[in-house]
Amino acid sequence: MIKILDKHVADKIAAGEVIDRPVSIIKELIENALDADATSVTVEIRNGGKSYIRVTDNGCGIPADEVELAFKRHATSKITAAEDLDAIATLGFRGEALASICAVARVELITKTADAKSGRRVVIEGSDVLENSAIGCPDGTTITVRDLFYNVPARNKFLASDSSETRRIVDMVSRIALSYGDVKFNLINGNNKVFSTRGNGNILNNIINIFGNDMGRDLLPVEASSKDFIIKGFVSSPASSAPSRNKQIFCVNGRVVSSNILEKALDDAYKEKLFHGRFPIAFLFLAMPPEKLDVNVHPTKKEIRFDDPYEVSDFVARAVKDALTVKESVPQIRHENIKMQHVEASKPKDDGYQYTFNETPAEIKEIKPEPKLELREEHELDINKILSTMRKDVESKVDEPSTLTAEIPSAFPFSFDDLIIKGSVFNTYIIAQDDENFYLIDQHAAHERVFYERLLKQYNSETKAKQTLLIPVNFNVSAQVSALEETWLDKISSIGYDIEYFGNNTYLVREIPAFMDLEEAEGFLNDMFRELEDKPDLTNKRTLERIITKSCKSAVKGGDHLSEEEIASLMKDLKACINPFSCPHGRPTFIRMTKYEIEKLFKRV
Repeated sequence: MIKILDKHVADKIAAGEVIDRPVSIIKELIENALDADATSVTVEIRNGGKSYIRVTDNGCGIPADEVELAFKRHATSKITAAEDLDAIATLGFRGEALASICAVARVELITKTADAKSGRRVVIEGSDVLENSAIGCPDGTTITVRDLFYNVPARNKFLASDSSETRRIVDMVSRIALSYGDVKFNLINGNNKVFSTRGNGNILNNIINIFGNDMGRDLLPVEASSKDFIIKGFVSSPASSAPSRNKQIFCVNGRVVSSNILEKALDDAYKEKLFHGRFPIAFLFLAMPPEKLDVNVHPTKKEIRFDDPYEVSDFVARAVKDALTVKESVPQIRHENIKMQHVEASKPKDDGYQYTFNETPAEIKEIKPEPKLELREEHELDINKILSTMRKDVESKVDEPSTLTAEIPSAFPFSFDDLIIKGSVFNTYIIAQDDENFYLIDQHAAHERVFYERLLKQYNSETKAKQTLLIPVNFNVSAQVSALEETWLDKISSIGYDIEYFGNNTYLVREIPAFMDLEEAEGFLNDMFRELEDKPDLTNKRTLERIITKSCKSAVKGGDHLSEEEIASLMKDLKACINPFSCPHGRPTFIRMTKYEIEKLFKRV
């Protein structure tokens, strides 16, 4: 028999779509505070938020005659008509958060508007209003949530341990705090302050407050703008990657989101710069016209949909790629990563030191700590100002998309022209310097990069630069590779080889790419044929690039002595590469050490 569900049952079911654990409640309450133009938000929790949550803000508050209405389902001040959904410029808009929270917990609301003489206190349990009375309180809103799922024990048993729920809350509040640098955030767990931000708009300052100075000093600023987009934030240098995506934070129009599109854009920017299984660290804040995205695709508003994902991905990838071209993206050796061991000498007065790359031992106390990072004002991000501009554009119904502008500071990209070559050591590492840095360039990794990009350029070029061999070279392959000839023969020919079947699983090569010598050409084909035994799909360009990446090690001659002319030629070829800073496998071609770090090692500063 079909019947209408009891209101209390329906409310609990509906709450399950929005509230699944304590972190969901805190996210909704913080978003409401930010939409209320709060400049200070304090979050307090106990037992991972299961027994106690309190969120306090100094926002605009709720009028006394609307406090009970705020807890009704689909009650909201964020939208009024269906067309508002086409250009949402707020964080909350469904009108379900407070209704869902009070359906599964004991809730107390204390709120006051600036023009009211007193505030209101409302107590609700299981959607039932128990009290609504006047109270003295400061402007803003405080919501206290106790005993989550006290009336839905089946949901309660699915909650994780207190520590696990706390970790989720810390991660979420951290992400929002980074996204709103102009809002002061405090997070308190029990009697302990987890972190606090200053609310001065400085992104880097907030990153350091939350994640520590070590992470902050290895970040590179990202800043770019176009007709419809502004992006600001920080990304890690290729030398400071992470084992997972946990430290990738994306914020779009003030909303912290999960986005495969933005993850892919980041991966594209770091392509060939990181080892497999490593991920860049990123704190990226994207502003765009709200009508160009849809935030109404998930009950908890964690996901968004871009009108033109390719346009967004391309813009973000280019901005991050530009950030990785500066000198600071070259892996740096710091004095604290160099272990100083005293060497016992035969003569009592001989105080020698030997250096190995490792952690600095604690007993070496005379090494001064690195100066604290100077936080410059150019790293400020006023997301409220950007969003306010976009809201005005939407309200005025401008036909043309708004032009978003950002003042971008002058960049100082890495320049090969500034390098002075000083020689090489161990027949492996080229020594170079500029005004403030000392460099070691791995000539083998550099060879790999040059070789790889030449192969791809040859493959993509309509005309193939070849050289004819005086004596053809034959290659014997496995029967499996020979049987799949139609899948790879044209691809290898596209690289610049003239290759044909000679019978009995043997192939004859009459021409090779012009930029290879015979040994390189033979080594590349041998590696290529070994890869082909795994039956890869060469119709996929990415698969072919992967095979070329693995096979390009044939370009490297370990321990070869290079003359001054050969070094100069290699550096010229490396300069011409699209990505000169890493080999195709993700290893760096450069490492650097600043003059200041060297002076610290010699105790000159």
